[in-house]
Amino acid sequence: MLSIILIGTGNVSAKLAQAFSHSEDVKLLGIYGKKERKGEILSTGHEVEEISDIDESADIIVIAVHDDAISDVQKQFRSSNALVVHTAGSIPMDDLLPIKRRGVFYPLQTLSADREVDFNTIPLCLECAETEDRKMLEQLAGTVSESISWVDSGKRIRLHLAAVFTNNFVNHMIRQAEKICEAHDLPKEMLHPLLDETVAKAKILGAANAQTGPAVRGDRSVIAKHLKLLPDTAQQELYKTISVSIQNEYESQL
Repeated sequence: MLSIILIGTGNVSAKLAQAFSHSEDVKLLGIYGKKERKGEILSTGHEVEEISDIDESADIIVIAVHDDAISDVQKQFRSSNALVVHTAGSIPMDDLLPIKRRGVFYPLQTLSADREVDFNTIPLCLECAETEDRKMLEQLAGTVSESISWVDSGKRIRLHLAAVFTNNFVNHMIRQAEKICEAHDLPKEMLHPLLDETVAKAKILGAANAQTGPAVRGDRSVIAKHLKLLPDTAQQELYKTISVSIQNEYESQL
């Protein structure tokens, strides 16, 4: 059985805690966070312990904090004998130097503490510095997911970039659509079947073949009408930027 310590109290830590707790092959020794959060009971039922009180007897220490906090947190484990990994997509593994036994345990999914997710389907991207740690890290990943890949830091940051386009940017576009509906007393739920089909079609046909709309058709009159309907300058610029990008992508078809 692998013994694990989680550092961090955010969304990623919460979902990892749930996943590890459901595994018979993992023993979660504790969740550690900032001093001011000591004693707080998380949604997982675990009590937050202060990092200075950490039990370093764990096999693996998982740092699941904001990207800009990793460098400060990892300083506390430079003398640890455990395998120390972080969960960030955009941070190189070697940001954990001079820790010798270092690695990455990156779940490629958007995670929210109050949103249920089937962790078993989440792709886990692994990396480690020491060859002898590969088996242990893969063993840990296998206790919670069936989708495991070894991805180095150079490829992982590009995968993270692709994930930002897939999730964060798409979600922001959905929010702009919701704002239009809200401003004109239209039920945003009417867009849900369209959203479902958009994702399903992109997965089946590939996004390149699934693209439709006035921009890919070169329908300038519709684009002009839409721009006049947007009172917000930021939304107008967003619409124009995306439309030009689509037109450039499919220029040979116009």
